[in-house]
Amino acid sequence: MFFHRYRIQFYDTDAMQVVHHSNYVRIMEVARVAWMRELGLMKFHIPHGAQVLGVTHLDVKFLKPALFDDEVCIGLEARLNGARLQIRYAMWLERLGAFIAIGETDLVPMVAATLVPTRFPLEMRERLRSLPWSDEWPMKSPPRMP
Repeated sequence: MFFHRYRIQFYDTDAMQVVHHSNYVRIMEVARVAWMRELGLMKFHIPHGAQVLGVTHLDVKFLKPALFDDEVCIGLEARLNGARLQIRYAMWLERLGAFIAIGETDLVPMVAATLVPTRFPLEMRERLRSLPWSDEWPMKSPPRMP
């Protein structure tokens, strides 16, 4: 499992002084890019390569609000599921001692120039197949802050 720390910025919040619902998705995306960087998969992220990952499904369950300057920890797991990459996220807020959002995205590889779906390269498929996947989500114990 991969963990990423993020501090809530003023621009993440709305007029009610809580993180706007759309920004949870952006924060999860920040964690996904950090995960890709750690695994050496950035060549699949524009403008680094001939292929990109296109989102085909997104689901977020909002549980509790986060506020400006809160520090959250996003736990992330990924696996190959057929031709798509399934990623799930669990956002933990230590101040509340609770998960505040749980999300999932499905991504497919696409040719960057045409946005036509393609296959993951063999090297990436092998790397993704070796990743751990939990039976229970979100995890029972809170994520450890990196």
